[in-house]
Amino acid sequence: MAREAVRGLCSNCEKETTLEPMTEEQEITVRKEPIKVGLKLYRCSECGDEVLDIKEAQDPFDLAYREYRRRHGLLQPEEIREWRKARGLTQNELAGLVGLGAATLTRYENGSLQDASHDKLLRLAMDPSNLLKFVEGSEGVLPETKREALMRVLRSEQADSCNLENAIVVSVANYEADEYSGYRTLDLPKFYNAVLFLCKDGVVKTKLNKLLFYADFRHFKKHTLSITGARYARIPFGPAPNDYAVYYAAMRSLRLIEFVEEEYPNGYVGEVIKAEQNPDLNLFDGQELLTLASVKTDFEKHTATYVTRISHEELGYQETENGGLISYEYALRLKH
Repeated sequence: MAREAVRGLCSNCEKETTLEPMTEEQEITVRKEPIKVGLKLYRCSECGDEVLDIKEAQDPFDLAYREYRRRHGLLQPEEIREWRKARGLTQNELAGLVGLGAATLTRYENGSLQDASHDKLLRLAMDPSNLLKFVEGSEGVLPETKREALMRVLRSEQADSCNLENAIVVSVANYEADEYSGYRTLDLPKFYNAVLFLCKDGVVKTKLNKLLFYADFRHFKKHTLSITGARYARIPFGPAPNDYAVYYAAMRSLRLIEFVEEEYPNGYVGEVIKAEQNPDLNLFDGQELLTLASVKTDFEKHTATYVTRISHEELGYQETENGGLISYEYALRLKH
């Protein structure tokens, strides 16, 4: 239905006047992608100033984020919120189950643009079988009576659902050995146990992502093969395993690791990952163990901020566009 002129108060000339409807197109760049949005405005017949349609309560960035999510198949904020409420979960409870920070989930529900790997993680949790895995592997996150009741409901719904590990293999780990995997297919047991080795005493998630990157890329530099077959993507905080949130969630559901939020003096809240089991080092050959040990030793005394900074110096990071996969060919030119 076409909008009609209305009588209203102009915020510029502060006169009650006739406001004529109009639409203004703006272009907003979201993650390097230009997105055009149409804002509904009114033009004051007295002074010519443009006034936002208050009833629409439009935020151009919100409109752009919504269009970006639509194009890339990401969940909209209300989809996350309504699903969570339908399951009877609070924001803190859902965040605790899937291994996200509570503040991160709150931002996503309030309209912040989510990380693609976090979106996949939330979509996995929406499957009853996967959510059941999360609940079973997260004792203490929910009150016991609520936990038991939710598990009963989920068990009755899971007949046609796939389990979490199968969902991971289908959705994010089903790729061929190539230059982006270090010429190996993903070896999940090796990846899991490399994580356990590197976070035995607890390590900030941001730093862990870089340790895995350096372990795989250093090994490729010396032996022309990666250790785990993991792919690494360029994200704002440096190189990280592609879809890392999904892998860590699987490890958490298997009770291999736990997530702990730690607050630092500067107010920053970091997500620390701690191993709950000892790594099976028999999965690695001698050269792979030497690489893992050298990476752990070299960066042991350095902060996540330092490791992030030096990872930004790597040519593979600098020459890969945001969100893109980093070729292992750059391993030959590693600086650290």
